[in-house]
Amino acid sequence: MRDAIRLAIVDDHEIVRLGVYRVLEGEKGIDVVGEAKTGEEALELARREKPQVMLVDVKLPDISGIDVVQRLKDDPETAEVQAIILTVYDDLEIATEAIRAGAIGYILKDCCKEELLEAIRSATQGVPLVSSTISQKILNVLQQKDGKIRVPTGGEDELHLTVREYDVLGLVTKGYSNKDVARELNITVNTVKTHLRNIYRKLGVDDRAQAIIKAIKEGII
Repeated sequence: MRDAIRLAIVDDHEIVRLGVYRVLEGEKGIDVVGEAKTGEEALELARREKPQVMLVDVKLPDISGIDVVQRLKDDPETAEVQAIILTVYDDLEIATEAIRAGAIGYILKDCCKEELLEAIRSATQGVPLVSSTISQKILNVLQQKDGKIRVPTGGEDELHLTVREYDVLGLVTKGYSNKDVARELNITVNTVKTHLRNIYRKLGVDDRAQAIIKAIKEGII
């Protein structure tokens, strides 16, 4: 049997911490190992209890949840902790900042239990998960851009994507369908699908939405 996922909850409102705990209480495979109401308490908790996943609110009384994520990632003792932002802020700018700081997920507090569980379990696999509302906002913004996505000019970079794979990823992030990508790049739809499979494998993701989030996190967008 797999060991239970070690989870910590960070929120300055006791009622929220209690609510999340109640939602997860008795859930097989998840063990809540601690709670914190401030950012500094969260960092101390992470060093002490070594949770695999931390649910972190954006607004905390001392430092922001995004600062908590950044400091978790900067500290070798806690760099392996996967942080999921759990917040009321349905804000693309905040979500992007959190992802760039190192958050593996961005979930809204009005999410259902299944979405929260999926985010937690995905985090342990290193797979990003973002609220569908935020994902749609990302797509909407990217579709309005004039193709201004940073891509390499040749060869391969640290993500080991080829130039053609970057071409495909850039079009996908702007909302192009497989057929549209094929037409734009003068290749077949099957070739597009092959490139996408390679992109997903190299980025460690499963679908378009996750690829877009990973692209943001790595600074490609």
